[in-house]
Amino acid sequence: MKKQLTSFERFEYKYWVTDAQAKQLLELTAPYLVCDDWAQGGQRNTSLYLDSDDADFMELHVQGAPDRSKLRIRAYGNPPSGPAFLEVKRKIKRVTFKDRAVVPMEMVPALLRGEIPPDLKLKTADEQRTLDHFLYLMMTFRATPQVLITCSREAYTSIEPADGVRLTFDRDVCYQPARGPSLIGDPKAWIHLCGQMNYEAQASTLIELKFRGIAPLWTSELVQRLRLSISASSKYVMAMQSYQLGSDGLIGPDLAQWPPARATRGA
Repeated sequence: MKKQLTSFERFEYKYWVTDAQAKQLLELTAPYLVCDDWAQGGQRNTSLYLDSDDADFMELHVQGAPDRSKLRIRAYGNPPSGPAFLEVKRKIKRVTFKDRAVVPMEMVPALLRGEIPPDLKLKTADEQRTLDHFLYLMMTFRATPQVLITCSREAYTSIEPADGVRLTFDRDVCYQPARGPSLIGDPKAWIHLCGQMNYEAQASTLIELKFRGIAPLWTSELVQRLRLSISASSKYVMAMQSYQLGSDGLIGPDLAQWPPARATRGA
């Protein structure tokens, strides 16, 4: 089994595709990609996103700031179990950097209170620096849990290591207001992200194409062949904006007052 990475530097492009396009992509990429051995057959992941009461991280993304960050905690399984990954994602112009610190799930509430459990042991100095950076940003922006996002993901990686390509397929993408410092959502509160805002219901799969340096020629040929259009917004921004607008097109309640009553709407 390959080593679990905690730092990434790469380009990332997102596309909403139909089921037919997703199937065609899998067929066309078969000569180049293999299923990621961390996700044989796919797995569900859930992410808890943090932001300030003024949604500073989201606003930087919406404004297209050339240097912007994002805080989230991710776990795997349904329901989420095992370790939790505290992540700092930073985008500088077109390059995305992601650093992770792996912690026990039960320590997440204390960490989100700014407390370091005395028995917390990280494997590397890099993870310790990531945890320190995560907590620094959290306290500087007074960031608190805002929204949960979940999806079923299939992940594929390059057969040829030099290509450095990763392709993921996210299906059943849903969100709901955060329920405090927990990655466990209300099973009846999930709202499907597909079909919200300007995203068509038939394009139900979000694919992410990720690569280091220069993308292999076959990736651009695939994008052109399937006529894929880049999605400018992240799942987090889409979820926040969708909730704020609401079904009547009006701005919703203040983010600091989440979860409001309407969050009990089923998916």
